[in-house]
Amino acid sequence: MRLLFFALLSLAPFAASAVDYPQEIGKATARSFPYSMIGQVLYKSGGSFLSTGTVINTTSVLTAGHALYDPDTGWSTEVLFRRSNYGSTWLDQQYARRIYVLAGYQAAADDSGPSSSAAFAKDLGGMTFRRAVGGGGKAGWTADPPLLSGSAYNIALGYGAETHSGDQLLFVEPEFAFFRSYAAFYENDSIAIEPGMSGGPVFARRNDRLYVAAVIVSGSEDPVGGGVRALNGKAADFIETYLP
Repeated sequence: MRLLFFALLSLAPFAASAVDYPQEIGKATARSFPYSMIGQVLYKSGGSFLSTGTVINTTSVLTAGHALYDPDTGWSTEVLFRRSNYGSTWLDQQYARRIYVLAGYQAAADDSGPSSSAAFAKDLGGMTFRRAVGGGGKAGWTADPPLLSGSAYNIALGYGAETHSGDQLLFVEPEFAFFRSYAAFYENDSIAIEPGMSGGPVFARRNDRLYVAAVIVSGSEDPVGGGVRALNGKAADFIETYLP
């Protein structure tokens, strides 16, 4: 259930008047595309943890770097992706063949700590599998940070494991746009993020389609807020090189 909680690093351009808290998206929606490309990431890292990932290519999944590497315990083991889990059922499950983190994440987490702005700005990870993991499908993605900070519709999703059991897909819809906090790390104080949702996607709407535009990497309880690692040029290079 690991999620890194942090104090908000900067002030939003304006204060949110309301906060959207995680809600269950419902089985019918969770099993419809593109939400059906999201799944649980179960792994060992000095204990058993739950995060979230998204199928972005036939045999690869995008998640948060901190789900795969920790400065204290090293690389995660027994990494299992359980796609479209809902209750006690799922559409696919496989153990990862290989795991990767974005260049610079390991050093930033080691030197500055996994809850630092330097680490959050590089907090991307991925997994590859021996056979197709998306049932023939994959979520579209885009390296376009303005989709987070502009007027585009955004929705963040993941498997909560604090207030919720971790067995249902949750969603939150920001009332306001994300704002850039540090490099590729963006924040939003109109959403609450629950442990387990880390690694989950932020979908942004473009031309009436939803694309993965960021990955959830952190949450804050006081003040309430959520942090994401935007997909940019470096993220695109990472995906195209290691998660084809």
